Amino acid sequence: MKSRKTVFRRMAVCIVLSSALAIPAAAEDFQGAVVENFLLTAKITGMKSINVGVTLPRKATMELEGATHFAVFKVIDDKKSGATQLDRGIEIEFQDSWRTEVAAYELDKLLGLGLVPATVQRNYDGKQGSLQYWVDSKWTEGDRLKLKLTPPNPIDWNQQVAKVRLWDNLIYNVDRNLGNLLITEDWKVRLIDHSRTFRPFPQLKDPKQLTTFSRELLAKLEGLTEPMLKEHLGKYLTPYQIDGLVKRRAAILALSKKLVAEKGAGAVLYR
Repeated sequence: MKSRKTVFRRMAVCIVLSSALAIPAAAEDFQGAVVENFLLTAKITGMKSINVGVTLPRKATMELEGATHFAVFKVIDDKKSGATQLDRGIEIEFQDSWRTEVAAYELDKLLGLGLVPATVQRNYDGKQGSLQYWVDSKWTEGDRLKLKLTPPNPIDWNQQVAKVRLWDNLIYNVDRNLGNLLITEDWKVRLIDHSRTFRPFPQLKDPKQLTTFSRELLAKLEGLTEPMLKEHLGKYLTPYQIDGLVKRRAAILALSKKLVAEKGAGAVLYR
């Protein structure tokens, strides 16, 4: 029979382990179940305006078991049918919503993309919105260009950029800009601001950008089915948005096969 001392020791270890699982271990841990749990359960102790962008995001201070981190809270949920006049021109089927912020993260997980910070649905002060884990980046892409910084590994950098371009075509992102492509100190890309994505259109936004493809990412796209998308994204996207996503997925796969046939796998595909 185990001694009382042994039982208490094992209980203490379990408590320590469960506490560790509730808190992100390091700055690079920006996705996954532990971060999602933090976003869903941590106490929001402060909320202030960020004063960047037109979606009026707010920066939340969050605390859980002695750990403190920030997150971005968005409640915008604007949708217009037909044509909408914007600063940059007319847009069809305009939407700017926290719902697509969550959908973007859920799709990132399905693809194993590893670019979008953990994002969950959460209620704060009586309002539903998206809560996204704050990324501690070193630069934006705008900063990098202004400072004329060269990535230490150009091949890896170009492959990350290729994934970003595929991603933005897949989700029909109309709002990618130099300020919402973040770069960490070790030159990893992080993508934020997906409230203007998942338009219901079947065509790709800018297929000329797609010249090289990750074999692993293409394989994930091959396995992405409509029932899977409805199961994981149906809470946040309309059937029309999911239908557009399915058709753009097919267009990307078709384009990759076309380019491989024309130029050869070595010129088009990478790991």
